[in-house]
Amino acid sequence: MSTPIDQTRRTGELSNQPEAEIYDRGYRHYDGPREGRRHAILALVVYSIKRGLGIKKRWTAKIIPILIYGFAFFPVIIIVGIRAFAGNLAANLNYLTLYSSLALIMVVFAAATAPEMLCDDRRQHVLPLYFSRALSKGDYLLAKIGGLGFLMGTVALLPAVFLFLGSTFLATSPVSYFFDHVADLLRILAVGTLLALFFASIGLLIASFTERKSIAAAVYIGAVLLISGFADALFHAIHADWHRYFALADLLAVADGLTAWIFGKKLTGGSVAATASLAGPWYLVSVAVVVIASAAVMYRQYLREE
Repeated sequence: MSTPIDQTRRTGELSNQPEAEIYDRGYRHYDGPREGRRHAILALVVYSIKRGLGIKKRWTAKIIPILIYGFAFFPVIIIVGIRAFAGNLAANLNYLTLYSSLALIMVVFAAATAPEMLCDDRRQHVLPLYFSRALSKGDYLLAKIGGLGFLMGTVALLPAVFLFLGSTFLATSPVSYFFDHVADLLRILAVGTLLALFFASIGLLIASFTERKSIAAAVYIGAVLLISGFADALFHAIHADWHRYFALADLLAVADGLTAWIFGKKLTGGSVAATASLAGPWYLVSVAVVVIASAAVMYRQYLREE
């Protein structure tokens, strides 16, 4: 039973407590449109593209994208320049030559950009915030694949379109050349889209397993070099007829074979894709398997995220 002294002591303690104050910060209830899931996915795609390009980041983050785009347009500038001076003597410098160079550039671009889109979200533990909203794990991965695929597509499409325009204006009759070769634009779209998804899916797959961007980039480039080198070694070491299918494990050979098939050209030289002489649909199946398998593994990986 409390005494008058205890009650006085408690009253004194309460009087020493700071008084509560309410500040009006101007918060209002949101009455605007609720865009929903589709808008959330699109917003994440746009945000991922900005991250990949280093927009709203330090100037050092913009160096790699600028260099990548510079290297991507350098081969086509050389090809168009040689054609302008050599004419028909440079006819062998075509889309196969261009995409042979672009494939390696796309590998480097995917290695540098894919970790930017996934690793920071895992390291900063913001995935629960994404998944607590309208986005599902599948939506999140779809947005990331779409963002990186778009960036990779610009590298795969824009230089090839520039080559098409350069060839058109260098032709004796530009109008006739344009209408005779307008189907090349569809081929460029097909090759660029497939290669963009191919290299982007592998880069995101590797980045989904680590929080360190440098490790993801190093593993991507190392995996491409090791797997391709191992496949090439088996291709040349084994003399059975089925040894040519090892070309499907070489990412650069797949890019060469797919490009040659879609453009209806025959590969020459001593490259793996040229020596293997696989039918074009094999390369298409290889791309489809890699993209679908990478998406499935990534989805399985993110199912474990809280």
